[in-house]
Amino acid sequence: MTPAPEIPPPADHTAVIQLLDRVIAQTVAPAAVTVDRESTFPAASVQALAEAGLGGLLMPPSLGGRGTSTATYAEALSRIAAACGSTSTVYMTQMHCAHPIHLQGRPDQHEAWIPAICRGTAIGAIALTEPEAGSDVASMRTTARREGDSYVINGEKTFISNGDVADVIVLFATVDPSLGKDGITAFLVDTARTEGLEVGRPMKKLGQKGASTVTLGFQECRIPADARLGAEGEGYPLLLRSVTKSRISAAAQGIGFAQGAFDATVHYCAERDLLSSRTRSAQDIQFELARLRAEIAAGRSMLKEVCDLVDASGEDPTAEVSMVKMHCTTLGVRVASACVELLGDDGDRDDIGAERRLRDGKITEIYDGTNQVQSMLVARDIRLSVTP
Repeated sequence: MTPAPEIPPPADHTAVIQLLDRVIAQTVAPAAVTVDRESTFPAASVQALAEAGLGGLLMPPSLGGRGTSTATYAEALSRIAAACGSTSTVYMTQMHCAHPIHLQGRPDQHEAWIPAICRGTAIGAIALTEPEAGSDVASMRTTARREGDSYVINGEKTFISNGDVADVIVLFATVDPSLGKDGITAFLVDTARTEGLEVGRPMKKLGQKGASTVTLGFQECRIPADARLGAEGEGYPLLLRSVTKSRISAAAQGIGFAQGAFDATVHYCAERDLLSSRTRSAQDIQFELARLRAEIAAGRSMLKEVCDLVDASGEDPTAEVSMVKMHCTTLGVRVASACVELLGDDGDRDDIGAERRLRDGKITEIYDGTNQVQSMLVARDIRLSVTP
């Protein structure tokens, strides 16, 4: 049995990344192909990361996290994504669930869920998207009706990562649809204690096949009133604060998928002596790899800069976060696609891995706010920044 790795000090970026790389090499990467081929939930990989003290990098040490910077979290997630896209999505969804609880939960709600999420003994999910609402969260129709010391939930959520395995769900619902965004309220749903929660079968997907995605139905689900996160109507501001981290997560995945496809292609070329050959065809490949390497490095630098800005600013830099999400997710798809083309006839072989990163990467352009939505937010910021 491999001895448990030593957990690094909370803020030591280098030590965290070195430990992470060991866990990836020992557990995450070896399981990645099987996770993808068999659509297997990557429980062992997620648990290995949690047992190494890497399950809640952004959470404070007092709640079982590491208290790292956003840049360290993003770098860690990009490396997990480079190895296994499914594991990276489950891993980041854990953080996406813990983050709003930490932002707006009471101390007892913190203690009930955040340490367990960090340890990997609880799986979290966040339920926002609806079949008819999509990115227009103000028009959500899942309702929370107050009845005495309870709320009764009715509605449907879709494309919910971890939804079928979650122990706790951060649910966004409206207490009054006529109020628009001002009616949106957040709740904690303890799945083991909630009757009337209907979980759909995992969806068949292009990529990230081991990261389960389901529809959730709420039929007269009664939850305690003290399961509410904050006051009624405070869900929309919480949502806006939460998506900063989720969009950075998607950007980090984009960098990871680009790096994973690039590494797989370089390994393939090295085995065939295409990196040192002076033939015209080999040099064309070398030049293209050089260009892709530079693109990845530039994207990684952009991601770090935005992460540092998020940590340094008192307010979330919406335009910058939208730009990095848009740029890095597109970069992931573009680089992975270029790598598949460089591999020629072998480009679609699943044992090489470039095609897996391409499939895994495509959805990052869609979730956590489509890249069209990110373009709208950036364009709005351009208009606001123009001096008459």
